[in-house]
Amino acid sequence: MLSMALSMSKEAKILFTAVYILTCLGVVMTYSASAVYADYTYKNHLHFLVRQILFVLIGTFALFVVAYVPVPFWKQQARVFILLAIVSLVMVFVPILGHTAGGAQRWIKLGFFNFQPVEFAKLAVCLYLADYLSRKMKYIKKGGIQIFFPPLFLVGIICALTVFQPDLGSCVFIFLMAAIMFFMAGIRLRYVFAASLVFLPIFYFLVIRVPYRLSRLTAYLNPWEDPQGSGFQIIQSFLAFGLGGLNGVGIGQGTQKLFYLPSSYTDFILSVIGEELGFVGLLAVILLYVVIFVAGIHIAEKAERLFERFLVSSLTLLIILQALVNMSVATGLIPTKGLPLPFVSYGGTSIVMNLVAVGILLGIDRSMSARR
Repeated sequence: MLSMALSMSKEAKILFTAVYILTCLGVVMTYSASAVYADYTYKNHLHFLVRQILFVLIGTFALFVVAYVPVPFWKQQARVFILLAIVSLVMVFVPILGHTAGGAQRWIKLGFFNFQPVEFAKLAVCLYLADYLSRKMKYIKKGGIQIFFPPLFLVGIICALTVFQPDLGSCVFIFLMAAIMFFMAGIRLRYVFAASLVFLPIFYFLVIRVPYRLSRLTAYLNPWEDPQGSGFQIIQSFLAFGLGGLNGVGIGQGTQKLFYLPSSYTDFILSVIGEELGFVGLLAVILLYVVIFVAGIHIAEKAERLFERFLVSSLTLLIILQALVNMSVATGLIPTKGLPLPFVSYGGTSIVMNLVAVGILLGIDRSMSARR
């Protein structure tokens, strides 16, 4: 651990510090947001706190392990990881293994721990695209669209399996992440516009023709039209931000988490932060993600090898894009989607996979430092 700290660049140290400030904040806010609910449901107000600390410890151990994995390993095994992601997404539909909650079948039961394959799939997509795009760059520069068909096929399978769970939010996230990676690799804009036209009818059948998704869309457009129904969650989020004001009401003193704001310790933990730490606390959280983004970009700029540059960029995008989507949902800028706030929201698979992503980033930085 000490040797890794000594070998890290300035950017990597800043990245690591920002990540663990957010992680520690997440532990505190998870307890604040979940204690009353945990006591009511499990007769133990520490239920979610203990589990979150355990997830952080597992994730931290994984971070240090993967940080010492040679970078060529990720390139060599990228296709294995994408296939494992597909297999794990299929496994959620196996009756003995799959676990259903809230009408969604998104988890694999592993003892006391529910593993969510889509979180692993996001990481696998980053690895696979970084490898594929770095290998095919000379063909991409020629402007042909056919070179994008193989990754689109595999990413499409992952998106389809995710939709069937159902988890449209993660599906859109993975597709958007892949589209940004293609754009970074140099895909022509006309192909992006053509793809957008192709996916319009898919959007129609997945959203407009599905009642509960359509209600989310109408709630986003006008939550006050149905304040006790589809608009309830986002209205309670607005109230939390409003009650927080500039400095917040104090950690543990918020009221919206008391059975008013649904998913207060997972998808809407930012709203609890807004109420208890105020605008100042929200600004600090946003700045920490900006620090992670800037540090990640600096590490990518220093990468001499194309695969490393793509992988650092994609992993940074993985973290920051999730944060942007979560914040946008909590503030009503986009319709409700079930994406956690990286390092902060409660959730075992999410925090472990995000810390693994940071571990890979640090490993690449360490490898680059060793070559200099």
